[in-house]
Amino acid sequence: MDGLGVMAVRINADMTQVEFAEKLRVSPALISLVESGRRTVTEELQVRIAQAFGTGPDVIQAIERARDSKKLAL
Repeated sequence: MDGLGVMAVRINADMTQVEFAEKLRVSPALISLVESGRRTVTEELQVRIAQAFGTGPDVIQAIERARDSKKLAL
């Protein structure tokens, strides 16, 4: 998972960066840095996201839509 995937999960959950960070028990600054690509998504953060939001089809589809959208924007 990359920053775009993290953003897709957050947007799919209809949460702000602050709300998302609180749910994951991390700082909002970390979420901002990850989403902007200035920090990598650690294994620990991936586990927290999976525990909080699951890995169901809706989450996977949100990530895929975000990636497709980015490709179209290029």
